Amino acid sequence: MTAAELATSEMAAPPAAYPQNNLGVWSLVLGIASIVLLLGVFTGVPAIIVGNQGRRAVRAGEANNEGMAMTGVVLGWLSVAALVLVVVFVVVRYLAGGPDS
Repeated sequence: MTAAELATSEMAAPPAAYPQNNLGVWSLVLGIASIVLLLGVFTGVPAIIVGNQGRRAVRAGEANNEGMAMTGVVLGWLSVAALVLVVVFVVVRYLAGGPDS
């Protein structure tokens, strides 16, 4: 091996690390906000959408944080389900005898 080959082999770039995907982080943040702030429609639905995009990026090899994305999706669905339950409760209560009963 010549001196030039040795110098270029030592200066070779290290292998590229997995890119960290921000979609998973945003999904987690929106999912937590949807549970804590009880904003199912405003933050739960975006958490589901962004989380699914993040999971798709993981499957494509563009990211490595599927756990964060999946957690955001689950929290988003829990928030939406809680909102639906509250709406159903209010409607049933109203139909059963009005808000004063």
